[in-house]
Amino acid sequence: MQRRCRSSKTCSPSSATILSWDSPHMNASVSAYTAHAPLQPRDATLHGTLSLPALCAHLQDAAGAHATQLGVSQTDLLAQNQSWVLARLQVELDRLPTWRDTLTIETWPSGLSGPFAQREFLFRVDAEAVGRATSTWVVFDQTRRRPARPPQVLSELTWPDRPPALSADIPEVEVPAQPDYTRRFRVRFHDLDLNRHVNNARYVAWALETLPIGWLDAHAARGLTLHFKSETTANTPVAATATVFAGGPEHAPLRVVHHLYHADDDTTLALAETRWAVR
Repeated sequence: MQRRCRSSKTCSPSSATILSWDSPHMNASVSAYTAHAPLQPRDATLHGTLSLPALCAHLQDAAGAHATQLGVSQTDLLAQNQSWVLARLQVELDRLPTWRDTLTIETWPSGLSGPFAQREFLFRVDAEAVGRATSTWVVFDQTRRRPARPPQVLSELTWPDRPPALSADIPEVEVPAQPDYTRRFRVRFHDLDLNRHVNNARYVAWALETLPIGWLDAHAARGLTLHFKSETTANTPVAATATVFAGGPEHAPLRVVHHLYHADDDTTLALAETRWAVR
């Protein structure tokens, strides 16, 4: 049985072209995929803990490896002039792994709606659960620069019969009227990925770098909500703002709302909320 995305609001299909092909790798039933990522110094902050951009990169790697196993990898899609693009992501962390840990990531697809495909993640260190994430992906038409429907073979699968990693839909992020911090960036060659636009982990890095080093040094990440609104290509001037909000109820994390936009025409590129605990 095909499973649908949990929210019609966040998964409403937009205008999309149709992509379909047969894959010899496809099975009628899908199992979760498990990846083991030994964390390296390059994955760590100055505190030795896993950084949010590095975590996003590892989640993308695990999703890509599972897509390869299912016969719908980036390579498979690129042959059709298509690619997978991350549209939304929500991450909740119980604690941050350190660079000496091996991060075990369990991931599985959990639904389709129009051009959108839902994917879940659980991550552990040894037997300890350290976090979870849910994500929404879209197949992107490289020529038309617009969404395309996922491969037909995906709609013929039986998804794993298990609850989503996070119980709630990915919430929207509202742009504050008065930001606390603003920085500008320009898209460089090494910011670009196979799709010739900025990779999702780079957006996260820009959002965080808008905050002062002293602020980042004093806080530990506990969560991330991310919405991609428009692609960003080479030489684009990007402005990023950050607004810090108090945590609210006792023990609630601090919230920071991030807005990344085209510095020349104010087009929103991405919206994010990061959540933090004081070290």
